[in-house]
Amino acid sequence: MKTRKWDDDPAKKLEALCVFFPEVIQNRWKERLICSAERIAAYEGSETVSEDIFWRAVYEVFPGGYEPLILRTKDPDALKADMRSSRTQEDISPGAEPVQLKRWAGPADVTAPVPSGKRILAVSSSARKGGNTDVVIDELLNACEKGGSLVEKIYLSDLTLKPCTGCRACRRGDVKTICTVRDDMTTLMYDKLYQMDGLILGFPIYTARENGIMANFMDRWDCLANPELTRKMPPGKKALVVSSWMWPNISAYDNVVEQMVILLRLHGITATEVLTVSGTRGRKHGRGVINNHPDLLKTANQAGIDFLKRL
Repeated sequence: MKTRKWDDDPAKKLEALCVFFPEVIQNRWKERLICSAERIAAYEGSETVSEDIFWRAVYEVFPGGYEPLILRTKDPDALKADMRSSRTQEDISPGAEPVQLKRWAGPADVTAPVPSGKRILAVSSSARKGGNTDVVIDELLNACEKGGSLVEKIYLSDLTLKPCTGCRACRRGDVKTICTVRDDMTTLMYDKLYQMDGLILGFPIYTARENGIMANFMDRWDCLANPELTRKMPPGKKALVVSSWMWPNISAYDNVVEQMVILLRLHGITATEVLTVSGTRGRKHGRGVINNHPDLLKTANQAGIDFLKRL
Protein backbone atom coordinates (compact mmCIF):
# COMPACT_ATOMS: atom_id res chain seq x y z
CA MET A 1 0.00 0.00 0.00
CA LYS A 2 2.87 2.39 0.79
CA THR A 3 4.96 3.48 -2.20
CA ARG A 4 7.33 5.81 -0.38
CA LYS A 5 9.62 5.41 2.59
CA TRP A 6 8.04 6.47 5.87
CA ASP A 7 10.08 7.76 8.78
CA ASP A 8 9.64 5.60 11.87
CA ASP A 9 7.74 8.16 13.94
CA PRO A 10 4.95 8.99 11.44
CA ALA A 11 4.62 5.29 10.61
CA LYS A 12 4.00 4.52 14.30
CA LYS A 13 1.59 7.44 14.66
CA LEU A 14 -0.34 6.29 11.63
CA GLU A 15 -1.00 2.99 13.40
CA ALA A 16 -1.77 4.71 16.72
CA LEU A 17 -4.23 7.08 15.09
CA CYS A 18 -6.09 4.39 13.15
CA VAL A 19 -6.42 2.09 16.17
CA PHE A 20 -9.35 4.27 17.26
CA PHE A 21 -11.46 3.04 14.35
CA PRO A 22 -13.26 -0.32 14.46
CA GLU A 23 -11.71 -2.91 12.18
CA VAL A 24 -14.54 -2.75 9.66
CA ILE A 25 -13.50 0.80 8.65
CA GLN A 26 -9.93 0.97 9.98
CA ASN A 27 -8.23 0.17 6.67
CA ARG A 28 -10.35 2.72 4.82
CA TRP A 29 -9.05 5.53 7.04
CA LYS A 30 -5.51 4.20 6.88
CA GLU A 31 -5.62 4.17 3.07
CA ARG A 32 -6.92 7.74 2.97
CA LEU A 33 -4.11 8.97 5.21
CA ILE A 34 -1.42 7.10 3.30
CA CYS A 35 -2.73 8.33 -0.05
CA SER A 36 -2.87 11.94 1.15
CA ALA A 37 0.58 11.85 2.80
CA GLU A 38 2.25 10.29 -0.23
CA ARG A 39 0.54 12.71 -2.58
CA ILE A 40 1.93 15.64 -0.55
CA ALA A 41 5.37 14.03 -0.56
CA ALA A 42 5.23 13.49 -4.33
CA TYR A 43 4.11 17.06 -4.95
CA GLU A 44 7.01 18.37 -2.89
CA GLY A 45 9.51 15.99 -4.48
CA SER A 46 10.19 14.13 -1.24
CA GLU A 47 10.95 10.41 -1.30
CA THR A 48 10.13 10.18 2.39
CA VAL A 49 6.95 10.81 4.36
CA SER A 50 8.16 12.92 7.25
CA GLU A 51 6.27 13.72 10.42
CA ASP A 52 5.45 17.20 9.09
CA ILE A 53 3.99 15.75 5.89
CA PHE A 54 2.06 13.14 7.86
CA TRP A 55 0.33 15.67 10.12
CA ARG A 56 -0.54 17.88 7.17
CA ALA A 57 -2.18 14.85 5.61
CA VAL A 58 -4.07 14.16 8.84
CA TYR A 59 -5.52 17.66 8.97
CA GLU A 60 -6.39 17.42 5.30
CA VAL A 61 -8.25 14.12 5.67
CA PHE A 62 -9.84 14.37 9.12
CA PRO A 63 -12.85 16.66 9.73
CA GLY A 64 -12.28 19.32 12.38
CA GLY A 65 -14.48 17.45 14.85
CA TYR A 66 -11.77 14.78 15.07
CA GLU A 67 -9.37 17.21 16.73
CA PRO A 68 -9.52 15.48 20.17
CA LEU A 69 -8.60 12.20 18.50
CA ILE A 70 -5.74 13.85 16.63
CA LEU A 71 -4.40 15.50 19.77
CA ARG A 72 -4.61 12.22 21.68
CA THR A 73 -1.88 10.95 19.36
CA LYS A 74 -0.08 14.15 18.36
CA ASP A 75 0.02 16.10 21.62
CA PRO A 76 -1.61 14.40 24.64
CA ASP A 77 -0.58 17.23 26.96
CA ALA A 78 -2.39 19.78 24.79
CA LEU A 79 -5.53 17.63 24.86
CA LYS A 80 -5.38 17.35 28.66
CA ALA A 81 -4.95 21.11 28.99
CA ASP A 82 -7.89 21.72 26.69
CA MET A 83 -10.12 19.35 28.64
CA ARG A 84 -9.09 21.02 31.90
CA SER A 85 -9.98 24.42 30.48
CA SER A 86 -13.46 23.17 29.64
CA ARG A 87 -14.00 22.28 33.29
CA THR A 88 -12.92 25.73 34.46
CA GLN A 89 -15.01 27.70 31.98
CA GLU A 90 -17.41 28.57 34.80
CA ASP A 91 -14.69 30.89 36.10
CA ILE A 92 -14.27 32.83 32.87
CA SER A 93 -15.55 36.39 33.00
CA PRO A 94 -18.43 37.26 30.64
CA GLY A 95 -16.95 38.50 27.40
CA ALA A 96 -13.73 36.48 27.79
CA GLU A 97 -15.24 33.15 26.71
CA PRO A 98 -13.66 31.45 23.66
CA VAL A 99 -16.65 32.20 21.46
CA GLN A 100 -16.03 32.73 17.76
CA LEU A 101 -18.33 33.53 14.86
CA LYS A 102 -17.33 32.87 11.27
CA ARG A 103 -18.99 34.25 8.14
CA TRP A 104 -18.48 32.02 5.15
CA ALA A 105 -19.56 34.60 2.57
CA GLY A 106 -17.97 37.95 1.94
CA PRO A 107 -19.90 41.22 2.26
CA ALA A 108 -22.44 42.03 -0.41
CA ASP A 109 -22.05 44.95 -2.80
CA VAL A 110 -22.46 48.05 -0.64
CA THR A 111 -24.29 49.78 -3.50
CA ALA A 112 -26.82 46.96 -3.88
CA PRO A 113 -30.34 47.95 -2.77
CA VAL A 114 -32.05 46.27 0.17
CA PRO A 115 -35.36 44.92 -1.19
CA SER A 116 -38.44 45.50 0.94
CA GLY A 117 -41.49 43.33 1.35
CA LYS A 118 -39.60 40.04 1.24
CA ARG A 119 -40.91 37.13 3.30
CA ILE A 120 -38.20 35.78 5.59
CA LEU A 121 -38.87 32.53 7.43
CA ALA A 122 -36.52 31.51 10.25
CA VAL A 123 -36.64 27.86 11.32
CA SER A 124 -34.73 26.89 14.46
CA SER A 125 -34.22 23.31 15.58
CA SER A 126 -32.74 24.37 18.91
CA ALA A 127 -35.01 23.84 21.89
CA ARG A 128 -32.86 26.25 23.92
CA LYS A 129 -34.77 29.47 23.50
CA GLY A 130 -32.37 32.29 24.24
CA GLY A 131 -29.44 30.04 23.35
CA ASN A 132 -26.70 30.91 20.90
CA THR A 133 -28.46 29.68 17.75
CA ASP A 134 -31.58 31.56 18.81
CA VAL A 135 -29.70 34.78 19.58
CA VAL A 136 -27.97 34.81 16.19
CA ILE A 137 -31.27 34.13 14.41
CA ASP A 138 -32.89 37.03 16.27
CA GLU A 139 -30.07 39.34 15.22
CA LEU A 140 -30.54 38.30 11.60
CA LEU A 141 -34.30 38.77 11.80
CA ASN A 142 -33.87 42.22 13.35
CA ALA A 143 -31.69 43.23 10.41
CA CYS A 144 -34.20 41.81 7.94
CA GLU A 145 -37.17 43.49 9.62
CA LYS A 146 -35.41 46.86 9.69
CA GLY A 147 -34.71 46.30 6.00
CA GLY A 148 -38.44 46.17 5.32
CA SER A 149 -38.99 42.41 5.23
CA LEU A 150 -41.84 40.43 6.76
CA VAL A 151 -40.22 38.06 9.25
CA GLU A 152 -41.37 34.98 11.12
CA LYS A 153 -39.57 32.55 13.41
CA ILE A 154 -40.64 28.98 14.09
CA TYR A 155 -39.17 26.61 16.66
CA LEU A 156 -39.38 23.04 15.43
CA SER A 157 -39.54 21.90 19.06
CA ASP A 158 -42.94 23.63 19.33
CA LEU A 159 -44.38 21.59 16.46
CA THR A 160 -45.60 18.05 16.04
CA LEU A 161 -43.24 16.62 13.45
CA LYS A 162 -43.46 12.93 12.76
CA PRO A 163 -40.66 11.09 10.97
CA CYS A 164 -40.72 10.12 7.32
CA THR A 165 -42.15 6.59 7.15
CA GLY A 166 -40.54 5.69 3.84
CA CYS A 167 -43.95 4.87 2.35
CA ARG A 168 -42.80 6.32 -1.02
CA ALA A 169 -46.30 7.51 -1.86
CA CYS A 170 -44.56 10.70 -2.95
CA ARG A 171 -42.91 8.75 -5.75
CA ARG A 172 -46.03 7.06 -7.08
CA GLY A 173 -48.22 10.04 -7.89
CA ASP A 174 -49.43 13.52 -6.99
CA VAL A 175 -49.97 14.02 -3.25
CA LYS A 176 -52.27 16.95 -2.54
CA THR A 177 -50.91 17.37 1.00
CA ILE A 178 -47.30 17.10 -0.32
CA CYS A 179 -46.64 14.28 2.18
CA THR A 180 -49.04 11.56 3.36
CA VAL A 181 -47.99 11.94 7.02
CA ARG A 182 -50.46 14.23 8.78
CA ASP A 183 -48.89 16.63 11.26
CA ASP A 184 -47.66 20.22 11.45
CA MET A 185 -45.43 19.65 8.44
CA THR A 186 -48.41 19.03 6.18
CA THR A 187 -50.78 21.52 7.80
CA LEU A 188 -48.28 24.35 8.30
CA MET A 189 -44.65 24.08 7.23
CA TYR A 190 -44.92 23.14 3.55
CA ASP A 191 -47.09 26.20 2.93
CA LYS A 192 -44.59 28.43 4.71
CA LEU A 193 -41.69 27.01 2.69
CA TYR A 194 -43.58 27.67 -0.53
CA GLN A 195 -44.46 31.24 0.48
CA MET A 196 -41.10 32.44 1.82
CA ASP A 197 -38.50 34.28 -0.25
CA GLY A 198 -35.62 33.70 2.13
CA LEU A 199 -35.02 30.92 4.65
CA ILE A 200 -32.88 31.24 7.78
CA LEU A 201 -32.13 27.72 8.94
CA GLY A 202 -30.55 27.33 12.37
CA PHE A 203 -29.39 24.20 14.17
CA PRO A 204 -26.99 23.28 16.98
CA ILE A 205 -24.52 20.42 16.70
CA TYR A 206 -24.38 18.12 19.70
CA THR A 207 -23.05 14.83 18.31
CA ALA A 208 -21.03 15.64 15.18
CA ARG A 209 -24.12 16.19 12.98
CA GLU A 210 -27.18 18.42 12.86
CA ASN A 211 -29.38 17.78 15.90
CA GLY A 212 -32.10 15.17 15.63
CA ILE A 213 -35.14 17.36 15.08
CA MET A 214 -33.42 19.17 12.20
CA ALA A 215 -32.52 15.83 10.60
CA ASN A 216 -36.16 14.80 10.96
CA PHE A 217 -37.34 18.09 9.46
CA MET A 218 -35.04 17.76 6.45
CA ASP A 219 -36.10 14.14 5.90
CA ARG A 220 -39.60 15.48 5.38
CA TRP A 221 -38.34 17.60 2.47
CA ASP A 222 -37.80 14.47 0.38
CA CYS A 223 -41.37 14.55 -0.90
CA LEU A 224 -40.71 17.98 -2.44
CA ALA A 225 -38.64 16.16 -5.06
CA ASN A 226 -41.67 14.13 -6.17
CA PRO A 227 -41.76 14.48 -9.98
CA GLU A 228 -45.53 13.93 -9.92
CA LEU A 229 -46.27 16.92 -7.68
CA THR A 230 -48.45 19.49 -9.41
CA ARG A 231 -47.44 22.08 -6.81
CA LYS A 232 -43.76 22.76 -7.38
CA MET A 233 -41.47 24.74 -5.08
CA PRO A 234 -41.10 28.19 -6.69
CA PRO A 235 -37.55 28.72 -7.98
CA GLY A 236 -35.05 31.33 -6.83
CA LYS A 237 -35.35 30.94 -3.06
CA LYS A 238 -32.26 31.72 -0.97
CA ALA A 239 -31.11 30.53 2.43
CA LEU A 240 -28.84 31.58 5.28
CA VAL A 241 -27.56 28.72 7.44
CA VAL A 242 -26.68 29.18 11.12
CA SER A 243 -25.00 26.51 13.25
CA SER A 244 -23.43 26.49 16.70
CA TRP A 245 -21.42 24.06 18.81
CA MET A 246 -19.52 23.96 22.09
CA TRP A 247 -16.12 22.73 20.90
CA PRO A 248 -13.78 25.75 20.53
CA ASN A 249 -12.59 24.81 17.04
CA ILE A 250 -14.36 27.21 14.64
CA SER A 251 -13.98 24.75 11.75
CA ALA A 252 -14.79 21.57 13.69
CA TYR A 253 -18.06 20.79 11.93
CA ASP A 254 -17.69 22.58 8.62
CA ASN A 255 -18.37 19.26 6.89
CA VAL A 256 -21.77 18.99 8.60
CA VAL A 257 -22.70 22.52 7.59
CA GLU A 258 -21.55 21.92 4.02
CA GLN A 259 -23.81 18.87 3.83
CA MET A 260 -26.77 21.04 4.84
CA VAL A 261 -25.89 23.61 2.17
CA ILE A 262 -25.76 20.85 -0.45
CA LEU A 263 -29.04 19.34 0.76
CA LEU A 264 -30.78 22.70 0.37
CA ARG A 265 -29.33 23.01 -3.12
CA LEU A 266 -30.72 19.61 -4.06
CA HIS A 267 -34.13 21.06 -3.24
CA GLY A 268 -33.55 24.15 -5.36
CA ILE A 269 -32.65 26.54 -2.54
CA THR A 270 -29.28 28.29 -2.70
CA ALA A 271 -27.51 29.15 0.54
CA THR A 272 -25.81 32.50 -0.01
CA GLU A 273 -24.51 32.93 3.54
CA VAL A 274 -23.38 30.71 6.42
CA LEU A 275 -22.67 31.71 10.02
CA THR A 276 -21.02 29.28 12.43
CA VAL A 277 -20.54 29.83 16.16
CA SER A 278 -18.09 27.83 18.30
CA GLY A 279 -16.72 27.77 21.84
CA THR A 280 -20.06 28.02 23.64
CA ARG A 281 -19.42 25.31 26.23
CA GLY A 282 -19.96 25.73 29.95
CA ARG A 283 -23.14 25.58 32.06
CA LYS A 284 -22.93 29.19 33.22
CA HIS A 285 -22.10 30.74 29.88
CA GLY A 286 -23.61 28.19 27.49
CA ARG A 287 -27.06 29.76 27.05
CA GLY A 288 -26.73 32.84 24.89
CA VAL A 289 -23.05 33.38 25.68
CA ILE A 290 -22.72 35.21 22.37
CA ASN A 291 -24.69 38.05 23.97
CA ASN A 292 -21.45 38.86 25.80
CA HIS A 293 -19.76 39.54 22.46
CA PRO A 294 -21.40 42.55 20.78
CA ASP A 295 -18.78 42.56 18.01
CA LEU A 296 -19.95 39.11 16.92
CA LEU A 297 -23.59 40.20 16.99
CA LYS A 298 -22.66 43.16 14.82
CA THR A 299 -21.17 40.74 12.30
CA ALA A 300 -24.38 38.70 12.36
CA ASN A 301 -26.47 41.83 11.85
CA GLN A 302 -24.45 42.78 8.78
CA ALA A 303 -24.87 39.23 7.46
CA GLY A 304 -28.64 39.72 7.71
CA ILE A 305 -28.47 42.93 5.68
CA ASP A 306 -26.27 41.28 3.05
CA PHE A 307 -28.62 38.29 2.92
CA LEU A 308 -31.46 40.60 1.88
CA LYS A 309 -29.29 42.21 -0.77
CA ARG A 310 -28.72 38.80 -2.35
CA LEU A 311 -32.40 37.87 -2.54
